[in-house]
Amino acid sequence: MTAHKRSRLLVVDASVAHSAGQTEHPISSCCRDALLAVLRICHRIVMTEAIQNEWNHHMSRFTRKWFRSMVAKKKVYRCAGVPLGQVDKACDGLSAPEQNSLREDLLLVEAACEGDGIVITRDDAIQAIWRKCQDRLHPPKPIRWVNPVTEGVQALERL
Repeated sequence: MTAHKRSRLLVVDASVAHSAGQTEHPISSCCRDALLAVLRICHRIVMTEAIQNEWNHHMSRFTRKWFRSMVAKKKVYRCAGVPLGQVDKACDGLSAPEQNSLREDLLLVEAACEGDGIVITRDDAIQAIWRKCQDRLHPPKPIRWVNPVTEGVQALERL
């Protein structure tokens, strides 16, 4: 690891915030380790009002404490996100459940466009849906999806 790691501006999905509980279950442990890596590596997080609302409903006790640390260290970037147009066009060819998932999780992409285009999520389904329709949404930057359970902390260290 280099001495000067580049700080990234990441979006953390509520699925990770929820799963990072105190249990020793491998999923909880992986999500907790990912959040701690974000804090340790000096990455920052993008927090839109919509993401904050989701987090408020899904945060574990561990995540609340972690988030307070991030705020105290001024590592939370609050913004509105970058609205993406043509959502209806992007939904063409997707099944109804895929359309619903895209509409629900588009807030992650809009926030990622404000940051470095990186989303930390446990939801592999949204990644597959995104690959099907990303060209029709024309995001201003490519979106990279990182699953802390399958890719581990090493993925965050390599950013």
